[in-house]
Amino acid sequence: MTKLEWKLQEIFINNQSFYDEINTVNQLLEDVKKYESAELDSTLLLNLLDKKWSIKEISNNILIYGSLMYYKNVNDDECIELKRVAETFNNDVNTILKFIDRKILDLGFEKVSSFIAENPKLETYKLALHNLFRLGDHIQSYEINQKIKRNSDSINEQLSIYNNLLRDIEYGSINVNGEEVQVTSSNFVKYMSSRDRETRKQAYCVVNNAFQKEKNNFASLLNRIYGCRIENSILEKYNSVLEKILFEENINPEIISKLIESVNNNLSLIQKYLKIKSDLLEIEEPHLYDFGVPLDSNLKIKYSLEEAKKIILNSLEPLGPEYIEVVKTLFDGHIDAELNESKHQSITFSWHTYSFMNFRGAYIDLKNMIHEIGHIVNYYLSKKEQPFIYEDSTIFVGETASIVNEILLNRYLYKNANTEEEKIFYLSKEIENYFSSVFKQTMYTEFENDLYKIKTKYELTPEVLCERYNSIIRKYYGDNIVYDEIASVEWARLGHLYRWSYYPYRYATGLLMASVVVDSLVDKKTLSKEDYIKFLSAGSSRYSLDLLKILNIDLVNTSIIESGFNVMAEDIKELQEVLSLNKK
Repeated sequence: MTKLEWKLQEIFINNQSFYDEINTVNQLLEDVKKYESAELDSTLLLNLLDKKWSIKEISNNILIYGSLMYYKNVNDDECIELKRVAETFNNDVNTILKFIDRKILDLGFEKVSSFIAENPKLETYKLALHNLFRLGDHIQSYEINQKIKRNSDSINEQLSIYNNLLRDIEYGSINVNGEEVQVTSSNFVKYMSSRDRETRKQAYCVVNNAFQKEKNNFASLLNRIYGCRIENSILEKYNSVLEKILFEENINPEIISKLIESVNNNLSLIQKYLKIKSDLLEIEEPHLYDFGVPLDSNLKIKYSLEEAKKIILNSLEPLGPEYIEVVKTLFDGHIDAELNESKHQSITFSWHTYSFMNFRGAYIDLKNMIHEIGHIVNYYLSKKEQPFIYEDSTIFVGETASIVNEILLNRYLYKNANTEEEKIFYLSKEIENYFSSVFKQTMYTEFENDLYKIKTKYELTPEVLCERYNSIIRKYYGDNIVYDEIASVEWARLGHLYRWSYYPYRYATGLLMASVVVDSLVDKKTLSKEDYIKFLSAGSSRYSLDLLKILNIDLVNTSIIESGFNVMAEDIKELQEVLSLNKK
């Protein structure tokens, strides 16, 4: 059987090849610098752009290899150094190449348009050049770019400190069935989903207490990271970090405000589900640590890696044979899922055509794997069809590809359930998906939005962070829950706050868009498999909202968001019916 481990030799044969390629890029950069004083015509512009994107592709491979080697060997000093070198080098490359954008902007849009008309080979770069002029006011001089680079380097330094802090944090032990057990990042989820309430409570408290002890360090990291991001947005002439993130992808800002507004208007729906769940678990005064328990009575479902692969392939059949063949290809060397103590233990991610996770056999591991496969299939197909400049899907639409897979997984498992208990389990997972992807991710987006606003005026002290987080969880979860004081420190555990800006909302919109895709592709059959593959293969060759038109989706239309809540309402109604039958 093929082991699910990376074959990173596909990028570089060994570490020496990695360093050799850095030397190669440095030589290419020296060649490109010769263009700084050159007067561009259509031929020289084409040559310069070809060289730029060739360098960026190699630099990207360097960054990917160095980072992936680290996550696979987090305690290895050589791999830690690979990641540091790769990140620093990538920042250096981007800074050096900035002059090209400035040079093109100085030519003016009309001049560049005439070059494109004169030289058909420049058509490849037409969208990128259009986007460059769209972003033109935000592209700065060499001196300002050096300040931006220093902030970016500082953010990377803070993230390294964050990763080390996360790696070294010790949660402590809990008592499980009379035995003292050490809680780790790898077994925490297991104990939080335990049917024994005391085990859940202990696990919740011991982990949050560990973060409570380090809250000053985590707050300090957020202060520095957010300070650098805010300063960079100002240096690039944006009014806020949010404006910068949305403008870069040409996304209508209304999408964020409408998402938050719609979710806030539908909070009663998720609170209704939480009440059903606590009643079924016979918990009169539920705490936050009670909602990780699956609605499965005493059902224990475990999957081997081979079983997971078969379930995934069967679940994804509605997407067609071309999609399935890509998945089979990626199973060989592009998914690192085997348990290994050398690996980073607490994160799951995809980058390029590579996915990373620790597969322990639970439902969440199966869900994570099919989710990440959505990302790497998306990248694989785009890489196959698009030049490097457009091969990476925009983050905004990229989540659609992964969440479609999650929905198909749940449908397959629900359809093939052998008992009412299993049906309850998988149906509740469908609802939980809306809870975690729409409600919680919107809550995180609203929280993050508040933090950036606060940081423009005040320091993000632990007290401020705890007070704000306590306020927002009470709004989203409602009044029928007992809130432990230690719950207010959970912000420290939210990795996306440190690693990215405004990432969570994409999960929320991703699920809403994915629901529409599955409905139109599988149920109504108004969307063809060919058009879906076309969407996945488009990379970033169009702006995000234009890409969605391939799927007949207009996210500015609030009916799309509301239709997602209608699906959830129907799922809750069906769950109540299944529970009623189960009682009989």
